[in-house]
Amino acid sequence: MSFDPLYAHSLSNLPPEEWELLEKHLVEVAERCLQYAAAFHAGEWGWIAGRCHDLGKASAEFQRYIRQSTDRENAGEETSSPQRVNHSTFGARYVAQNLPGPTGRILAFCIAGHHAGLADAWPESDSASRSSLDYRLRKESIPSVPVHPIALRAPSLSLKANSTQRAFSLAFFARMLFSCLVDADRTCTESFCEPQQAMERSILRPSLTQLRDQLNAHLRNKSQDAPNTPVNAQRQIILQYCLDAANGDPGFYSLQVPTGGGKTLSSLAFALHHAKARMERIIMAIPFTSIIEQTADVYRDALGPLAPLGIVEHHSNLKPERETRANQFATENWDAPLIVTTNVQLFESMFAASTTPCRKLHRLANSIIILDEAQTLPVELLEPTLHALRELVSNYGCSVVLCTATQPALEKRDDFSIGFEGVRPIIPDAPSLFEIMRRVSVQHIGTLQDDDLTNRIAVENQVLCIVNTRRHAAELFDRVHAAASDVFHLSTLMCGAHRRQVLEEIRQRLSKQLPCRVISTQLIEAGVDIDLPVVYRAAAGFDSIAQAAGRCNREGKAPLGTTYVFDTEQLPPPGMLRAAACSAKEIWKDGIDPLSPSAVEQYFRLMYWKHSADWDKHAVMPCMALDNNRPAELRFQFREIARRYVMIRNEQLPILIPYDENARQILADLTNPSINFVPHRRLQPYLVSVPRNVLRSLEENRVVQAHSSGAWLLLRQDAYSCGKGLSLGPLCLDSALWGI
Repeated sequence: MSFDPLYAHSLSNLPPEEWELLEKHLVEVAERCLQYAAAFHAGEWGWIAGRCHDLGKASAEFQRYIRQSTDRENAGEETSSPQRVNHSTFGARYVAQNLPGPTGRILAFCIAGHHAGLADAWPESDSASRSSLDYRLRKESIPSVPVHPIALRAPSLSLKANSTQRAFSLAFFARMLFSCLVDADRTCTESFCEPQQAMERSILRPSLTQLRDQLNAHLRNKSQDAPNTPVNAQRQIILQYCLDAANGDPGFYSLQVPTGGGKTLSSLAFALHHAKARMERIIMAIPFTSIIEQTADVYRDALGPLAPLGIVEHHSNLKPERETRANQFATENWDAPLIVTTNVQLFESMFAASTTPCRKLHRLANSIIILDEAQTLPVELLEPTLHALRELVSNYGCSVVLCTATQPALEKRDDFSIGFEGVRPIIPDAPSLFEIMRRVSVQHIGTLQDDDLTNRIAVENQVLCIVNTRRHAAELFDRVHAAASDVFHLSTLMCGAHRRQVLEEIRQRLSKQLPCRVISTQLIEAGVDIDLPVVYRAAAGFDSIAQAAGRCNREGKAPLGTTYVFDTEQLPPPGMLRAAACSAKEIWKDGIDPLSPSAVEQYFRLMYWKHSADWDKHAVMPCMALDNNRPAELRFQFREIARRYVMIRNEQLPILIPYDENARQILADLTNPSINFVPHRRLQPYLVSVPRNVLRSLEENRVVQAHSSGAWLLLRQDAYSCGKGLSLGPLCLDSALWGI
């Protein structure tokens, strides 16, 4: 049976005359995909991918299916329904047959996966065989399509890559093209099926030029209002260095600024002035979710009335597949001038296979990517991570800014062959700047028992103590609270709204010179603007010690503050924290200054540069290989790559804390069957994340219960205190479940 006309999408309860014609959809997706891919000189590739992606919908089977599906909204999408019709395999096979070699193979990967995600080239197991690209291209039992031939001409592709990088470059290009197709298809489908939402998406956002002018005005006002102190004078010098360096060409830059040097706004100023005609957005990637909202707050304050439409925050403790479309709306495709996100979100998306995380990737082209605390990238993923950043600079018009408060750790050296070459320092003489801005001395005082540490903290009027685990912070808080008043606790067992309130109270007390004793985990080290005269830091890596010292005498109110580093009764937890502390201990000898460039260089050599066997510990790179005997096949294992490239392997799950009246209303809404969804931004300030084994114990003790949103709901009020947040010890059967 033949059908005429051919439809791409139907609309529920409307006659076929109102449905979307297949030819119209193919042309619109092709044009939009061309536009997206043109950002990295691959417009022809985008046009072919868009023009061929839904050719399979011309089959009689699909047209019969869509005509029988008028009772379902957006019928025709390739879902997991038993009645679904495979429509993506035909287009993949069509391009593979008509454009033989790597060109057809790349396009086939994209088209075959535009609903189900990028496939592995060949199966890792028998159970996965039917999802592999090889199987789908050979599969006989797909609907046939009496399609009129589409003239396909092999598009050109020019990638800067040597022979050892070519496989990675091609795989990265395939994922970028896949992103264009997914976004184009979904955006065009939305325009037809959900025009109101499409109209909302097309709202005019401020340009980078407008954001730059607004930031300039804010910085002028800030400078005029700031006290005339040596520290503020140096911050102005740092800002000017950033503005001067912004005239350079796209590439790698390093911004090495001492903690407290105004890096957050100075790096944004660099990016906004560095943006050239082709540059379209700025992406700020932050390693820790605990301080991302603070950075976004700084940006919102600086950008004023332009912030609501100018900034998109993309961080979530909820699993993306659990979020509603409304929750995802602002972060689906990063179509905004300024993105504030996490390292996990940015880098795992670069190695993802599924459609949702990949959809936004094409927006990376011609962007300025600021990596805050660049030295925190995990050692075991360094090689693929640095390759991805190198790709963005070499082939996608990006600039990458490596921000650190210590010596840069990612530049190429004799013993660090995978490092970046040609990194341009924004600060011309960073060591001298560090000496000029030195406001603290660091002393190692040996092992401190908790009783001794408690006594030292109790006698100080204003003091910060940073320890390595959440359990130690909670126990130490109880000890100090029993010995002294005006004690505050900070850890990720407190929800964001709680931490923000505590930090505000701490800052008020410090500004009034009132007693203030703060016990915290390392979350306070990453960008939390706080200034105390004395800091105690449990043994850690030199980078963490430098961050802790940055909370000491931050504004230079005293000639010199003091940071005491001490060993604890127990070793730091296994993993990076323990390795960092051991590396620091190996270097730290009598008389050495842990903040000196020579000490930091030795530290990074032990932590990063000497661990070549671990740079790709999870074997991500071998999943992108070219077979010299069969070069056309591109044996890329996209799903296996995504499985192997995981930045946080101890999965954290979110618990909703009914911290205040607003949170309690959210909880009521979530449990109200008449409310379909609650926007994620309402939940975010009230979430505490814990490892899966902790959650299991809490569930067994009836402290939490699951919810369809992906968050868990806290049931017992006595499990959360105003002093320490979520209490785990008495509720968990195993005290080791505390985690860090």
